[in-house]
Amino acid sequence: MDHLVLEIHHMSKSYGHIRALNDFSLEVHKGDVVGILGPNGSGKTTILGILLDILKPDAGEYLWFGKEPVSSSRKKIGALLEQPLFYPYLSAVKNLKIVADIKGVSHESIDKVLETVGLTDRKNSKYKTYSLGMKQRLAVAATLIGNPEVLILDEPTNGLDPKSIALIRNLIADVARKGVTVLLASHLLDEVQKICSHVAILDKGVSLHAGRVEEVLNSALRVEIKAEDMEGLYKEASEMAFISECRLEEDVLVLMLKEDVEPAEINKSFASRGIYLSYLSAGKRSLESYFLDLLKE
Repeated sequence: MDHLVLEIHHMSKSYGHIRALNDFSLEVHKGDVVGILGPNGSGKTTILGILLDILKPDAGEYLWFGKEPVSSSRKKIGALLEQPLFYPYLSAVKNLKIVADIKGVSHESIDKVLETVGLTDRKNSKYKTYSLGMKQRLAVAATLIGNPEVLILDEPTNGLDPKSIALIRNLIADVARKGVTVLLASHLLDEVQKICSHVAILDKGVSLHAGRVEEVLNSALRVEIKAEDMEGLYKEASEMAFISECRLEEDVLVLMLKEDVEPAEINKSFASRGIYLSYLSAGKRSLESYFLDLLKE
């Protein structure tokens, strides 16, 4: 049976006249990897700040593990917000000992978390000698001190090179497979699609969609088509029962299908109406295309 780890009910937050979060609700179950996705200024960091009791909401409430947030529930949460802060002249081990002392937990798990993030060979090296990717992995290691049940990560791959992004992505996936619940704020759609089981899409503080990533990816087949008579193509497509949406994008007509229809059947349907396609490309909808469609709407 699924257990609710986090419940957010009708949460709102303003900074002066700017509405950062507007009536936002979300449920997160144990083991979920939830991507909170949106452009800069959409309210992602505001949500995480409230959940970590750094900010106070103007309205609404949230529950951790079925209860109002208290110090004992916060000890079950590991968090990485903005840039990691460590002492540059101390080693990874010594920095993590300080983190453990702040959290009030033993040093026993330090070697284990360093192994988890792949820094065992450099555990005695000074922090200032680390690459940007290594620094970010050490920051994730710090969130794992104390064996938290939940990880909250704000843009964990921001500014990293492709190799480091892949390392962080695999690290998050490994942690999630052990049953840790993850909340991941990001504007990198491809990373969210690869890492997350669920997604909450925000724009200007408003929730546009929340659900499983696979539901988004399987929600429609995206087809791009061309014909000599683009005006006639658009007219006929608008009248076809299996097409839920059609729109012109540059020099192609983009179709969203209500059901999975074979390309040959699409071609045949237009030919029966006297429209002969010169180009057809079909593929599953990506999270990026769905996200951009929501922002357009």
